Amino acid sequence: MLSFAENECTFCRACADACPEPVFLEANERAFAHVAAIEESCFAKTGVHCQSCGDACPETAIRFRPRLGGAPVPEIEAGRCTGCGACAAICPAHAIIMNTPETA
Repeated sequence: MLSFAENECTFCRACADACPEPVFLEANERAFAHVAAIEESCFAKTGVHCQSCGDACPETAIRFRPRLGGAPVPEIEAGRCTGCGACAAICPAHAIIMNTPETA
């Protein structure tokens, strides 16, 4: 079981190799249908300077928009996000959730 609160998916496919059920996609297909989304409880959105999620993102899908008089605010580029959860696992505010693109 993958818990984004604890760790990210490294796409090593060990779970797919170990599982006898045909529930995993082929290795060349996108592994997850979801992308990360940042909730209002994000420290940066409340004025605290934090860039943990951006530092952890292996795809550099999180950029920080400068804000006059406040901390830079994270924004996720959905097209670059693999849904690995690295940002969610590291977020000290637990402000990152995974959404399907229709609800992101």
